[in-house]
Parts: sequence; structure tokens; C-alpha cells
Amino acid sequence: MKAMVLHRMGEPMRLEEVPMPRIGPNEVLVRVRACGVGLTVVKAIQTPGRVTSYPRIPGHELAGDVVELGSEVRTVKVGDRVTSHYYLTCGQCRQCRSGRETLCERPGGHVGAAIDGGYAEFIALPERNIVPIPDGVSYVDAGVASDAIATPYHACHKEARVGPGDTLLVIGAGGGVGVHMVQMGRVCGARVIAVDIGEDKLDLAAANGADDLIDARKGGIAAQVHSITGGRGADAAIDMVGARDTLEAALASLGTGGRLVMIGSRPKHIYGDDPTFSINPEAFSKRALEVHSSRYVTSAEIEKTLELIRLGRIKPAVTRTFPLSGAQEAHELIRNNATTGRLALLMD
Repeated sequence: MKAMVLHRMGEPMRLEEVPMPRIGPNEVLVRVRACGVGLTVVKAIQTPGRVTSYPRIPGHELAGDVVELGSEVRTVKVGDRVTSHYYLTCGQCRQCRSGRETLCERPGGHVGAAIDGGYAEFIALPERNIVPIPDGVSYVDAGVASDAIATPYHACHKEARVGPGDTLLVIGAGGGVGVHMVQMGRVCGARVIAVDIGEDKLDLAAANGADDLIDARKGGIAAQVHSITGGRGADAAIDMVGARDTLEAALASLGTGGRLVMIGSRPKHIYGDDPTFSINPEAFSKRALEVHSSRYVTSAEIEKTLELIRLGRIKPAVTRTFPLSGAQEAHELIRNNATTGRLALLMD
């Protein structure tokens, strides 16, 4: 089969012919039809220790058809259209059994890092990771939904607790996850203030439902948020960037009782700048603020996200697609912040 293969950290991926995956008794073989491409995978393959061995096939936002079952598989059948959960979890620890599998106490790593991923024609996946795709949802939409849209579902619903009448600030609103955060905020009933750099990203945020736009290049994000809200500030801020200046701006933009949710990150070993930000405990306590980190999603949240897509409440913003051989080009565009919305690979 054909696959994009990474032989060493920092090297370009190469299109190669590799052996077909062999499945174990609790695994399924999936013919990949589409695979989303985003900043998570770009950063993962540049982070020491994330890829556990080489050569490795990256990619985790995959969707396709089940073509073979392991001898112990009981909940999946050949022909099922499926996507995948990104984390490899034990399913038995306290966190997994309480529905918080992203905090698994015996984690096995990630699809595309600890096992071969979706930048390939076929992939072997644990039965536990399989999530069914409902009728009416395309392969590319389902693949992207497994991370770039399910993450906004979790962040808005569980962490930011966005509700009708709230004001939600989204920093990095024109990116592959941020543009779906804008849509999810609107689904939750919020007024959405979108922050990004460049007219193309802000235009995309506006096209996906943002009520107000702020160009971060002009500075003064917090002052503009307070002006837009009549001095009240935002009820919640979700930062997709994870830089010191954006995180501090997000905190300063919050009103009393506001919630900051951190999703994006800018590791120093990749970007060079220290993302550490400071909090004044007295002011923080006086305003009763909250800071949350959002750590991916549960399989159940992926299913709910796919249902929102099926119902037409959320529309995946895939702005460009590539053949499998174009994965390296897609990575370079993301690394250079030269994209809007989400990118995806389409297999022949």
C-alpha cells in the first residue's frame, strides 16, 4: 500500500510503498478514504518523544471503511463507515471507566505517533478507538470532526460552559479548529467575538458566524472586547494560539466570573518563545476567574459532534484538499501559518 512515511524527526515525509498492516485479535483494518491535516500532527512529529519509533506513518483525523476484523472484535462489522479516537487508552483505569479516557492512567500514546496513522491507504486500529459515522456525513467531514470539531464541542460545552446570551471570545478563530469553535459557540447560543490576524482569516470567521471581528495585529484585544461588550467583558475566552500575549489578552478580556480555556500551545522548542504567562492571584480571586485546559475529547463527544454535522448544525470548514502525496505540502503551509480553515487528504 502507499503511505507517507516519516523516518526521523525533522525530516520531510516521503511517499512510499509499505506492507499492509497486520491486525491483532482486538483490532480492525480500515481502508482510509480521507484524513484531516492540522497543527496537532504538525507539532507532534516535531516534539521529541511523541513519536515512539521510526519509521512512522502520521495522521489521526481519519475516516474510512472497515475491511477486516480481528478474531475478538464484537462491536464492529465489515463495511462499517468509521472514524477514530486519537488517544490509545487502556479502557480499564479509574479515569477511563469514569468517562475521562483522555486522562487515562496507562496511556499507550496516540494514533500516528505510537502506532501508524491515517496518511496511508489502510490502517490497523484498536476496536476501542472506532467511532461509527452516521449516514449523510462524508468521509472528509467525519475525519475532520474527530478532532477539529469535536474539540470545540468539548471546549464550549464542558470547559467554557457557554450558554445562550453569553459572550465568547475565540482567539485564533480563522484556523482549522478555531473556525469550528466559532460555529460551536453560535450553536451554544453565544455572541462570538473572533480574533485573528489577516483579512482572510477574519473573513472566514465572519462567514462561519462570528458576530464581531478583532484583528490582533492592531493590538489592544482586551480593550476592544470591553468596548464591544459595553465594559462587561467576555463570559468565556478560548485561546487556540497558546502564546503568552494571547493568553494574557484572553484573561484581561474576561468579565467577572469569566472562564479562560486553553487549547492551543506554542512549545518553545518549536517556536522559540517562552509561552509561560503570569496571573495576579489577588486580581484573579477578586474577579472569580477560572482557567481550564482542554485535553481532547471522549468517543461519546465525537459521536455527538458527528450528529451535529448530520443535522446541519455544524458545517466542516475544509478549505483545501490534497492527494496523499501532498501531505508534506499541507504540513509546510500549516507550519508557516499560510492556511485558513482545515486541510484534508483525499485518498484515490
